Amino acid sequence: MGLVPDESGSKRTFSNDVLRLEISGPKEDHLSVIDVPGIFKRTTSGVTTKSDMEMVERMVHNYMKNPRSVMLTVVPANVDIATQEILEKAEEVDPDGMRTLGVLTKPDLVDKGAEKNVMDLVEGRKHQLKLGWHILRNPGQAELDNPVADPHATERSFFAEESPWNSLDKERVGIDSFRDRLQEILADHIRREFPKVRSSINLMKSDNHIHCTGEIRDHQEIKFMPAEFAGSRGGASNICGTESIFNGDCYGISEAIHRSVIVQLRTHRRV
Repeated sequence: MGLVPDESGSKRTFSNDVLRLEISGPKEDHLSVIDVPGIFKRTTSGVTTKSDMEMVERMVHNYMKNPRSVMLTVVPANVDIATQEILEKAEEVDPDGMRTLGVLTKPDLVDKGAEKNVMDLVEGRKHQLKLGWHILRNPGQAELDNPVADPHATERSFFAEESPWNSLDKERVGIDSFRDRLQEILADHIRREFPKVRSSINLMKSDNHIHCTGEIRDHQEIKFMPAEFAGSRGGASNICGTESIFNGDCYGISEAIHRSVIVQLRTHRRV
């Protein structure tokens, strides 16, 4: 798999195309993760171009502004967060901080004496986020190259034994507690957003149903039928219209709407 050159013939490093990897199983979490490229401000000769830089920025912004997504703003613990543009961008699209979780990495690379700055972040004394900060210790290259290394065990040992990290709240460190924290955040976010999703689906169903009735007629062409005839046809008309929607005879709609419509259809038939 490769990328075709851009309009000017220059080599491209990034693309808007999505590489989707789906993992399913009885013990897998119900979770979708979108890993977007990091924003960069300087190009590298022969590797990245200005168009790559602009594309990445647009791509990241489009995902971040989606109100139904939760943002994990990943920042290395060994750098000054004031230089991390991603935090400012997150605040722009999520001013209330309801869907922004700060993630710090590389605590093992923090200079001696600089640990307090990181501790202040995790413990909420500096650059406070509504959802807070979480800190992870990812494996280094030597550990990745070692086939017998256990990165999870190494991380647990690091936060249990290394000072001052072993004094942090255990719910704020490590991949295990991070997984639990993320599930809690997602559950809360779904509860907030589900009514909006349901309203959107109902609106789509309504708009699509109107579309299936045909083009708008001139008022002089509108004819009325006797009320008793309209009443006798009402139920059959509703069922027929719903079936045509479900079968896709009129138009294509999402799977979620299909399920909603067929449930309504079955309920209607029981009455």
